[in-house]
Amino acid sequence: MTNNNANNNQGMNLFFLAIIVILIGLVMIGRMAQIALFKQVNGVNLTKLEMQVDNRSSIAKAKRGTIYDQFGQPIAMDTTSYSMYAVLDADWAEGETVKDIDYTATILAKYIDMPKEKIWTQLNNDNVNQVEFGSASKNISAQTKLAIEAENLPGIFFTSQVSRYYFNDYFASHLIGYAEVNESNQEGSQSSLVGAMGIEAAFDDILSSGKSSKNSTDLQLANDIYLTLDSRIQNQTETILDKIFKKYQPESMGAYLVELETGKLLTSAQRPSFNLNTREGIDSLWQNLLVETANEPGSTVKILTMAKAKEMGVYQPGETFLSGMVKVFDREVRDHNQFGWGQISFEDGFIRSSNVAMVELVNRMGDQVWTEELKKFGFGVSTNSKLANENPGSLDFTNPTSRIMSGFGQAFSATPMQLLQAYSAVANKGQMMKIQYIDHIDKSGQSYQKQNLGQVIEPEVTFYIIDLMTKAVEDQNGTSRPFKSDIVRVAAKTGTAQIANEEGTGYLTGQNDYFYSVISFFPVEEPKYMLYLFIKRPQNDYGIYGTQMLSEVFHPMLESILIKQ
Repeated sequence: MTNNNANNNQGMNLFFLAIIVILIGLVMIGRMAQIALFKQVNGVNLTKLEMQVDNRSSIAKAKRGTIYDQFGQPIAMDTTSYSMYAVLDADWAEGETVKDIDYTATILAKYIDMPKEKIWTQLNNDNVNQVEFGSASKNISAQTKLAIEAENLPGIFFTSQVSRYYFNDYFASHLIGYAEVNESNQEGSQSSLVGAMGIEAAFDDILSSGKSSKNSTDLQLANDIYLTLDSRIQNQTETILDKIFKKYQPESMGAYLVELETGKLLTSAQRPSFNLNTREGIDSLWQNLLVETANEPGSTVKILTMAKAKEMGVYQPGETFLSGMVKVFDREVRDHNQFGWGQISFEDGFIRSSNVAMVELVNRMGDQVWTEELKKFGFGVSTNSKLANENPGSLDFTNPTSRIMSGFGQAFSATPMQLLQAYSAVANKGQMMKIQYIDHIDKSGQSYQKQNLGQVIEPEVTFYIIDLMTKAVEDQNGTSRPFKSDIVRVAAKTGTAQIANEEGTGYLTGQNDYFYSVISFFPVEEPKYMLYLFIKRPQNDYGIYGTQMLSEVFHPMLESILIKQ
């Protein structure tokens, strides 16, 4: 009997539970029907609310895309920074004012880059309602802001703003550039940061984001950019350049590493440089030397002269010439050994970097034929890098003397970007590659594939030139001997170019008034990398040549490239 009562009770409980579930379901269906039909909840018009939310989002501060290296290591991204100010006038301020000027100055001096005395002077100003502290009170980090607030200083306040943070102060600074707050932005503008230099400026429209209309479905997300740079090698290169720049104090210097097969720029470093976060040092040099400054390239061009002469068959293997001096119309051209080495082969002339050999080869090719070949290598025109103020260099050969002297790298000018592009053909079986610094652009689907700019040298000739460059490193008479490595076999060609006198005619004549450079490929057996280095007008030489100074950059860079850490 007891069991029957328990069963009856359990049945009744299940019945009532089912009734409750059905009633709750009916209420929910009715609620949903109300929302669908009348677009209202608790008297709130959902259509108007949606418009309000959408309008607010259309004027929200937009996020700028992040810049990464090719492996996803962040280089530049948005962050929030703070500006600090002090309220001095109690009648003007709604909140607290500074109470103890001396104590406040003492504490603030611990956190911002301004002496206590200057802070005290600012705070002791009776003629203003509030004061700031110049650049010292701007771009304050969240951690510093919290630390100052923990001091409980009356009258000290903060405003926030979006800013750009660079993970390394010195990192391909002129190539990366910087973005800054657009002070003229009005409410509703798409971005509060605008690119002012380098990649930040060249790709500002891609890195920026915002809303193209009030419809939230039209939201255009910021694109992240992945560069071809390798952060590990780039950071080590910056450290190496710092040391050499301080030691020899040149006017400028640069280091550029390229992956030959793809044309990807793996490092781009120069001195002078500047601090990406503070802009310190930017007034020393605004130009991105990779594309904005053109110099006479000097003897590195001999790899192209020798290649085209071999291709045209204007000399035979082992054929000799008289080194030392040759007349080019009314000018004397001499080898760096002014007396020469007597009768030597053209191959030996290349290894010893003979100017006279190149003059003879250009004469045999025909000076106008030769200069047309220079055009095929891309000299005299922009590489279309998309970077601001790209210099196309100079290839003006109205003077026949200049056409002939261009065979050893004089009388025309080129940027490092142009030289990298042209020289890539030597180690790429004659195929010239476009040098690129963008790997891909996220969200846009854009991926920068390698671009072959054409077959400019016959493939078999390039093997011949690489062999000569290797001998220039390994032969006892080679001018590239400082670049011989115990790690890997290297093919290299050095250059020492005169510098044109900008204040008059001719060239500078000082002891170190030269543009020293080296182009190298390695490993010799299957070239994977191309490294171009230069140093211009070093002030301290310590009794060595500029190319020897460059070897002090080359060898530690070689280790950072080839030895995994």
